[in-house]
Amino acid sequence: MKPEPETILIVEDDAFISMDAADSVAHAGANVVTTETVSDALLCLEANRITAAILDFQVLDGKITPVVERLCRSGIPYRVVSGSPLQEIVACGIPADRIIPKPADYTNVMVELVRERPWSTLRATSHGAVPVSP
Repeated sequence: MKPEPETILIVEDDAFISMDAADSVAHAGANVVTTETVSDALLCLEANRITAAILDFQVLDGKITPVVERLCRSGIPYRVVSGSPLQEIVACGIPADRIIPKPADYTNVMVELVRERPWSTLRATSHGAVPVSP
């Protein structure tokens, strides 16, 4: 039986950045769920089997910290990709090794997430993250 594809949550309120991130995730062979708000992200986590997340720090309804807390409790890997100052993000309890400054190469963000998850249906290559062949 073929494994279910990964589902990556993207929380980003800039439409162009969200599309760039979603394209990289889809190219890697994963499903994509996008939201623009913390509240919608929390609802998505309830309704979907999310396997990793790419988050902006400051979105339409505030800082992403409630989503990060939920991801940490569930053991779901994430990266915060943000133009906010590193110190501001770290001060909210997000580890520096989970933060990537904007502008970001979302293919590389996917590679980081895949490397963190050895059970992933994706694998990291020199060309980015790609689906594992059955």
